[in-house]
Amino acid sequence: MSSIITQNIFTGQNQAFIRKGLTAFIILLVLSIPVDIYSQNGNEVDGSTDERLAAQYLREGRYEQAVALYEELFESNPTPVIYNNYLEALFGLENFRQAERVVRSQVQEHPGEVRYQVDAAWVNDLAGNNRRAGRQMDELIESLRANPGEVTDLAIAFEARGYLDRSLETYLQGRRLLEDRYPLHIRIAGVHEKKGNFRAMMNEYIDYMDKFEEETARVRGILQDAVANDPGFERNDALRSVLLERTQRNPDNIMYSEMLLWLSIQQQDFRMAFMQARALDRRLQQEGRPVLEVASLATSNRYYTIAANAYNYILDMGEESTFYMEALVGYLNVRFLSVVDDYTWEREELLDIKREYEQALDRMGVSSATVQLVRNLANLHAFYLDNTRQAIELLQGTLDLQNISNRVKGECRIELADILLLTGEVWDATLLYSQVDRMFRDDPLAHEAKFKNARLTYFIGEFDWARAQLDVLKAGTSRLIANDAMRLSLKIQDNLGVNGDPRPLKMYARAEQQIFMNRFEEAMEILDSVKTLYPEHQINDDLLYAKAEIKLKQGDFTAADSLLALIVERYPTGLIADEALFQRAGLHHNYFEDHDKAMALYQQIMTDYPGSLHTVTARNRFRTLRGDIVN
Repeated sequence: MSSIITQNIFTGQNQAFIRKGLTAFIILLVLSIPVDIYSQNGNEVDGSTDERLAAQYLREGRYEQAVALYEELFESNPTPVIYNNYLEALFGLENFRQAERVVRSQVQEHPGEVRYQVDAAWVNDLAGNNRRAGRQMDELIESLRANPGEVTDLAIAFEARGYLDRSLETYLQGRRLLEDRYPLHIRIAGVHEKKGNFRAMMNEYIDYMDKFEEETARVRGILQDAVANDPGFERNDALRSVLLERTQRNPDNIMYSEMLLWLSIQQQDFRMAFMQARALDRRLQQEGRPVLEVASLATSNRYYTIAANAYNYILDMGEESTFYMEALVGYLNVRFLSVVDDYTWEREELLDIKREYEQALDRMGVSSATVQLVRNLANLHAFYLDNTRQAIELLQGTLDLQNISNRVKGECRIELADILLLTGEVWDATLLYSQVDRMFRDDPLAHEAKFKNARLTYFIGEFDWARAQLDVLKAGTSRLIANDAMRLSLKIQDNLGVNGDPRPLKMYARAEQQIFMNRFEEAMEILDSVKTLYPEHQINDDLLYAKAEIKLKQGDFTAADSLLALIVERYPTGLIADEALFQRAGLHHNYFEDHDKAMALYQQIMTDYPGSLHTVTARNRFRTLRGDIVN
């Protein structure tokens, strides 16, 4: 009975422990194997037939046959892989005595490599000689000298065999021996992370920055990866908790507040970011600079209420303040965006904003600082108040001014081209886009013009030219333009299909142009025609999305939600399924005010589409609705 119990325990917990240790150790050791023994596809080129057969026996659990082969292989060629596989086969037979002999031979052969001494303790531990194993590990740690290489080698060896506590103990002993001559904070933080002790992990990183300010950029890079790849938000919450505690305990340490501001921006928690930026600004007397940066980021991410509050903080400093003009332009821009991004806007609201823009331009004049006001006012006239003539006159008047920089004129040319495209003046529009592209090569302004020109050629069915321009933009532009270029390029590629028949996509692109021009009835007719003529074409998910977009602009949110739901239901692996799901979540969040449904949809994005561009935003909105973040 006892032997059966022992066997069950071994094949359960111990077997898992063995495999875990071996896997980790192989990963560490295989890095030292010369690259040229592998072919480009990762397969061994000169591995023997016996070695391949032994590995197959091991995978199949035929340990006796595996041991017989590995014993001969180990005698002739004791590579790290053969060594580890040999041990695993011996453990499978519970032949710990032979395993101990194998390890002992390696200790004798490589007396300076501490990993084999750790393996000796490991074998004893698995064999049930726990006290002996513990004494061996204690002796290894106690015999450490003030040598960074010895400390890290021993800690890594313990970690490779799954002894995280012993690895941590080694590093802490090394810290006592080395003091600050060789800081171990990052290595210790890594062990804490593997143990799931994220608070201790974050304390190590912050301690490191406290002692070595010049390492701040490096640590931020490490932390950025940690908080970005954190679906459960445990690392994010641990870092925030540590920083808040330290800020309260040491309010004069600016680094903690700066890190809290940085973390809040990573998390898109702009409420907290605004609070931290305001506190830093008051402490450092920076005239609103950090608050202005948060306001701009909040605007880009459509947190308009927080952005408006941030801009108002600077405006309250008075017209003599350094950033007053930027704050006023930013505030009016937020006023404009917060209305036009909400499909429920009323015309009177837009007229109020128009008057505010006109008053600001009368007072401040047209300059590089106020060109965004000019562009927004022209956009308002053309796209929302059906007054393209006044919009064109406004922009043309700006182009005729002598005291306006070429860059400002370039921005106005792009807006003018948009409006000409709206009115159907396609060739005049492409001429203006091309002018800006040529004048400001490798500049974000040129990237914007190039993308809009590519979109225009997509509208008129010149797909090869459009894709060539989009391929350029995907590589070397701002994230926003690159993402837009990627989406449009993939749409063209996906919908041209295997046979390359452009007709369905040409019809669909013409419908998209009609949507851009606010000709919704014409767009609907084209979309219905595509569905009738090509009922089985892969473009049908895009048709549904375009119809949903029209319904959104018309304020028919229920119809839009139904169309978006059909996309996810019928085309869950399509290119726009995650986009449709995100739009649905936004509808239930902002318009239907069904927060439970919105949370479920945001969670579906995180689970079903983890690689989506919307995953981070979905996660943060989910946490906001759950009450973790209050915006």
